[in-house]
Amino acid sequence: MLLPGTQLVRRPLRCLRAWGHLPSRSLMNLGELVSALNDFASLSLAESWDNVGLLVEPSPPHTVKTLFLTNDLTEEVMEEAVHKAADLILSYHPPVFTPLKRVTWKTWKERLVVRALEHRIGIYSPHTAYDAIPHGVNNWLTKGLGACTSVPLHPSTAPSYPAEGTHRVEFCADNPEHLDTVMSKIKDIPEISCLTTLLARVEGEEQTRVSLNCSQTALVEVVALLSQNSLLYHKTEIVLLQKVTK
Repeated sequence: MLLPGTQLVRRPLRCLRAWGHLPSRSLMNLGELVSALNDFASLSLAESWDNVGLLVEPSPPHTVKTLFLTNDLTEEVMEEAVHKAADLILSYHPPVFTPLKRVTWKTWKERLVVRALEHRIGIYSPHTAYDAIPHGVNNWLTKGLGACTSVPLHPSTAPSYPAEGTHRVEFCADNPEHLDTVMSKIKDIPEISCLTTLLARVEGEEQTRVSLNCSQTALVEVVALLSQNSLLYHKTEIVLLQKVTK
């Protein structure tokens, strides 16, 4: 998913993939964009030791036309972002992790901050917040294990963690009209919560990924609905939600 109001600069990534394009305005306010990023993956899901969110902010007002994605923000990548006239860099790993006592030209991390501010480039890092969300990095890594049951080692206790329901159902659809019909019927099923849609690239094709939480009773109705379409049914994943014991 590329947020409205941004232009995507593609760079080969080792762990993250570019999400694609959506219709956009020519400019987007940095605060607006950061708010949208936080809504997409709440920073409360990040580990307590992590350093996530907006790490470098140019003096306001700051508008974003070009969003640059990278896995690791090195000096070489920073120079590419400068060359591409990026307004905001989204770096999966936080380039600033431990507190900086000074900002000089002495170390490479300090130089990143200097270059970003010189060229009015913001830096945002989601890191473990993107690991924890549905369809996030952890979910992507577990798919490499094939068909299996996975449970979190440390279930999130974040207030925004979508813990309602006993199961999470996820599926992909590439037909917008058919998806609208299915979504309309899903919304009529009681005991459904946390219903979200996300644009995703699956095997090179643009699709919409749907995620929802539901009760055991609602799960039966959802599966019955999806089983009416073999393409949707075969792209369906069901996860048992583990409750945090207090």
